[in-house]
Amino acid sequence: MNPFLTLDVTPDSTDEEVRAAYTRLLRKYPPEHCPEEFQMIQESATKLRTARDRWLAWFNPGVDEPKSPLEALQSFQKLPARIRPPGFEAFKSLMRDCCAATQKNKR
Repeated sequence: MNPFLTLDVTPDSTDEEVRAAYTRLLRKYPPEHCPEEFQMIQESATKLRTARDRWLAWFNPGVDEPKSPLEALQSFQKLPARIRPPGFEAFKSLMRDCCAATQKNKR
C-alpha cells in the first residue's frame, strides 16, 4: 500500500492538505460501511501525519514496495504525473542499467 496514492497527496503537501484528504476519504468510506478501506485510510494518514513523516515515507517506502527493477518500473508508471519525480527517462535508463548489471552478475 502506498500511502501517497491512498490519500492522493504528495511529499510536499501541507498538514492541512493531508487532513483534508483524510477527511474527504472518511466521508466517502465511513468505517461502518467500508471497514477495509477505512483501515487503509487510517494507516496511510498515520504514516503521513507530519512533513517529516511524509518525507521519510517517500524515501523509505517499506516492505510493500516492488522487489525487482521491473516491478519498480511498473509501479512507478502507475503514479499520477504530479507525484512522479522529474526525469522519467532517466529513471528508465537507471532501471535498464540495474537489470543489465544483475544479468551480468548472474553469468
